[in-house]
Amino acid sequence: MLPNLYPLRFILAVLVILYHIPIVSKTLDFPFYKDAAVLNKGHLSVFYFFTLSGFLIIRLIYQELKKTGGFDFKTFYLRRVQRLYPVYYLVLFIGILLYHFVLPALDIYRAIDYELPDLLLAYIFFIPNIFQYYYNPGSIVQIMWSIGVEEQFYLFIPALLYLGRKNIVSTLALVFAISIVVLFINTDAYIYRNYYFYFLFGGLCAVVSEKYRFALLKNKMIHVFVYGLFVLSFTTSWFEFENEALYHFVNMVISGFTLTLITYYALFRIENKLINYLGKISYGIYMYHMIIVTGLFFTANQLHIQSMLHPVVFIIGFNTLAIVFTTLVSALSYEYFEKLFYSPRVVSDTTSGYVSKRVSRVKRIKKRLGLGMR
Repeated sequence: MLPNLYPLRFILAVLVILYHIPIVSKTLDFPFYKDAAVLNKGHLSVFYFFTLSGFLIIRLIYQELKKTGGFDFKTFYLRRVQRLYPVYYLVLFIGILLYHFVLPALDIYRAIDYELPDLLLAYIFFIPNIFQYYYNPGSIVQIMWSIGVEEQFYLFIPALLYLGRKNIVSTLALVFAISIVVLFINTDAYIYRNYYFYFLFGGLCAVVSEKYRFALLKNKMIHVFVYGLFVLSFTTSWFEFENEALYHFVNMVISGFTLTLITYYALFRIENKLINYLGKISYGIYMYHMIIVTGLFFTANQLHIQSMLHPVVFIIGFNTLAIVFTTLVSALSYEYFEKLFYSPRVVSDTTSGYVSKRVSRVKRIKKRLGLGMR
């Protein structure tokens, strides 16, 4: 298991929450604060998630190809389905239920500029990023554009690496180079935010790190320099270039090298169980946070809480509650919903005890919920 990724995932998920709260607050005329640069880094956090996904998925594919010479496509896609689909479709259902049925029943008007069947088709077939270029489906389902981009990437990357399995580094480097050339020549090719180059660069970093070890990257000064760039990218506007291609290229490079250094060349390991668990449920935190934020805003509006509290107190309290409630919901979802869809991995005899424990845990959860083992 690569170190330090779970803490990073949790930090990125929290930054997404802090980014969206002022946006929604402004539309509802609620007190908000977004002057600090770190509160405006939601999109950058998502791009880091893209790099992280490519880093892990391409590494996994590479390891299997190297070990077996082949690739189990069925198992790969099944795992992706088990991990992403349950929460994805649950949030989609909640969003449609709220915007198309609950709000109209409460006489709360919200302009809808699309047909529901069109939204369903776009989200079921994982092209929400394309749909959202033309329409506004509502904040709860709008955040799912990034999951669509991830799914699109997962569709083609296994086949690409399998076809180029004799020299995966060259294959990745070529496709990555083409994507970057396209970025600088014609940014309109990415109008649907299909930023696959983040995934490709993350994967390239992981594969190169698997194949080679560079002693230079253990140098503390290099770590300080890269971590400094990472912190500055989130706490300042220094890397928010007007040139879109340059913006993506610079932040992509920083994200890729940050991931490489904190994993393959780690000078420290964050092993706090709570922090790592919060990172483990970060997918749920990302997916559920707009439901929680919407619910909190609705409650505050109905009770007129914003008028009873000092703006500073309201802002701090609202942000805190949003993070806490989102984390709790994500933990419950992870333990009692998402795990129902997991299948134990087929592993060696040395880890059979782990599999036995995991199967037993799934059985206990299903029994608690009154479900039979399938």
